[in-house]
Amino acid sequence: MSKRKSNVLFELHVVPRTTGRGKQFQVTTFKRNLVLSIAIVLIGGLLFLIINQGMDELKLIELNNLRDENSRLHEEMNLVVELESELAYAEDIEGRLRQMLGEEVAATERAEAEDALLSATPYIPGEELSDGELSEPGEGFSPTDRTGELAAAVAESTALSTPRGWPLRGWVTRGFTASGDNRHLGVDIASDIGHPVVATASGVVVYADEDQYYGWKVVIVHPGGFSTIYGHNDKLFVSLGERVERGDRIALSGNSGASTAPHLHYELRRDDVAIDPTPYLE
Repeated sequence: MSKRKSNVLFELHVVPRTTGRGKQFQVTTFKRNLVLSIAIVLIGGLLFLIINQGMDELKLIELNNLRDENSRLHEEMNLVVELESELAYAEDIEGRLRQMLGEEVAATERAEAEDALLSATPYIPGEELSDGELSEPGEGFSPTDRTGELAAAVAESTALSTPRGWPLRGWVTRGFTASGDNRHLGVDIASDIGHPVVATASGVVVYADEDQYYGWKVVIVHPGGFSTIYGHNDKLFVSLGERVERGDRIALSGNSGASTAPHLHYELRRDDVAIDPTPYLE
């Protein structure tokens, strides 16, 4: 009995006024240890849940940071690919123009021009013609008429060599953006696969092959410093060095290269600087 009493830490007596019967509650060492053990288990479990939740939140933050970094790297990679494509295009244009307009061709053209100038009869205003040089009206040399003809020919040639009109009938799904994160150096014209793509001006084909980014691509150089690019085609109808006129069919629309849907990427450049093609679409 004394041993049991020694295990009792304290007693609690409760006597209700209504009944007058007292109730006794004893707190023993065993009960205390049991309560402490349960409290330790509950506190430990709560701490574990808090720490685990905190670790999950840290992992979520790290995952979001990794996703943002991956997205940024992806955008930078796309920009690098686009810049590499433009650099390769510029180098290709330079090489092909050197090949097409080499020193031998330039020397031949200069020789032909010199022959034409040496063989021409100069006209001196106010100089009378000899009897042997008299001719009927309309059959002689008229500097004014000749100048008008040359001006008309130059105007016609310039008009035909300036890109005008739609290379493909469709609707523009993405416009021209010169800089920034959404940089896009042309317009995207949506159309089903297999529709005719035509040259928007007369010129010479300097590229007609498959490109890593633009797929089956055609590049045409036009007089006056213009050049046009036609990308993501399904099939090409022109070859390197071929002369084309405005309205000539050069390809069929497609979905080749880095493309997510059938469309034509149409790019317009002047002096190798990309400009907005929209004002030239008619």
